[in-house]
Amino acid sequence: MDKYSILVADSSEMYRKKVCDLLIKKGYKIFQATNGAGAIRMSRSVFPNLVLMDMNIWGMPSYEAARIIENDKLSNVVFITNNLNQSFYEKLKGMNIFAYIKKPINPEQFYQVVEFSIMNSNKINSLIKKVKKLENTLESRKKLDRAKGILMEKLNITEDEAYKILRRKSMDACISMSEMAEKIINN
Repeated sequence: MDKYSILVADSSEMYRKKVCDLLIKKGYKIFQATNGAGAIRMSRSVFPNLVLMDMNIWGMPSYEAARIIENDKLSNVVFITNNLNQSFYEKLKGMNIFAYIKKPINPEQFYQVVEFSIMNSNKINSLIKKVKKLENTLESRKKLDRAKGILMEKLNITEDEAYKILRRKSMDACISMSEMAEKIINN
């Protein structure tokens, strides 16, 4: 597990040290922040696998800091709290990982939540990459179809012939078919 890095964001030095000590025992690489803005700055520089953030962190509200970290795709955030109420659960629903750690920290449960969160974070990131790749493929396919349509109309040829022309032009120009399709569309 030494390949995973975790940012511990807690204003209480005592709790931060306790959490860090538990994580170090399991081989995680640890980074620390004492306030919300520091957690954002640290996340932007180290891109941790997970951010453990105390709900009562100093500075900006913890939800706002967590939202920035997740929206900027810097990491996923798991809150550490001793105040479980309906408002907390409602805000938690908007987070990528629907998990939290309750104070006082039980080491066994703590490790389970951290490992579960990293595992889910990895799955989420993998799915995001797959979706992005599929979106790019679909966008490229749309460009190709549009360019073929333009060639078919201009040259009065079949779709197969338009495809061959598009492929030959992209090879001659040493660019992808998607780039060539874009050039045809924009001319």
